[in-house]
Amino acid sequence: MPNLEDYNQPLSDQIVAIVEQGNRSHEDHKWDQALDKYTEAWELLPEPIAHWDLTEWIASCKVSIYMDRQDYQQAHKWALLALEAVKDNPRHTSARINVGITCYETGDTSEAYTWFEQAYQLGGTRAFQGFDRKYLQFYTQIKQTEKEETQ
Repeated sequence: MPNLEDYNQPLSDQIVAIVEQGNRSHEDHKWDQALDKYTEAWELLPEPIAHWDLTEWIASCKVSIYMDRQDYQQAHKWALLALEAVKDNPRHTSARINVGITCYETGDTSEAYTWFEQAYQLGGTRAFQGFDRKYLQFYTQIKQTEKEETQ
């Protein structure tokens, strides 16, 4: 995934500054303002959007806002976009965790388990760091049940 700054440093700097403004608004719980900034930054990304290093960051910022609002349908949409941007990079387990969380929170626990399993296979329990422990507990409980059923 190419760095936008290598192709267009001024545009990259502009997008980073806008996202950082959004992050400050997010921290202040000014979610509408934060979303506006993230959308502004998103719209500046050149096509193909999933091609750039900043894509996952912006999409993940939107995921975070929507999760804070408990709007898991919108969070899911943006989590999938973030995942698309990093699909070939196994270090980005958080994108898989975010998709799993949105599935879990909308009641699709089977799909949530699938995404958590992918993240776990790539990063072990470390993949769940920084997330509510309930997701790792959910995953390990299902994993343990599967293990017991095969014995």
